[in-house]
Amino acid sequence: MVIRLPSDIQEDFERLKRKKVLSCSFQYIWPKLEIYLYVLSRWSRRVGLVSRRDQAVVATKHLRQALTMIPVVASLPNRLVMDLGSGAGFPAIPLKIAFPDTYFTLVESRRKRAHFLREVVRSVRLDRIEIVNERIESLSPVGADLVTARAVASPEKLLALVQRHLSPHGWIISTLGKDAAHSELLAWRADRVGSTLGLFY
Repeated sequence: MVIRLPSDIQEDFERLKRKKVLSCSFQYIWPKLEIYLYVLSRWSRRVGLVSRRDQAVVATKHLRQALTMIPVVASLPNRLVMDLGSGAGFPAIPLKIAFPDTYFTLVESRRKRAHFLREVVRSVRLDRIEIVNERIESLSPVGADLVTARAVASPEKLLALVQRHLSPHGWIISTLGKDAAHSELLAWRADRVGSTLGLFY
């Protein structure tokens, strides 16, 4: 596959790489992240995955947010990760690229976005990943070690949505706020709702 990102996205991607958001042990994921952004840029025009005003900053805004989750995910049980409302693939696709041995289930209720995610899986050549085109309420329990979500709901509502899909000691990571550049990342264990880890970026 020949990768040729639009010039504004390429410049933003290079800007993100210079910010050194990844530790040395994760530097190998940049080429696959570039393929992901390429597929995202091609599909976004017809599916509306990223707003027009965010097109030129998709790397430094949305991708960066996903990459800041990597150290948190690495510190938690992550044999099976479920991502809720996967949409454009943030944070699930970057996290899957960073954790190739982890099994991921991406839950996306909208058919076109689920098709996009399957195209990303094919293009980036990811395995141990499943795209589920269903609502979370109709999905059979999966026993996830970790659930990720982007500003889907308040922590209380999110817990109610995913609790039956978590393992007994499963964790949830979610962003609060729809602005990816200025949101809080919360991580908490489902059986310890009051115990949270807050990270600002």
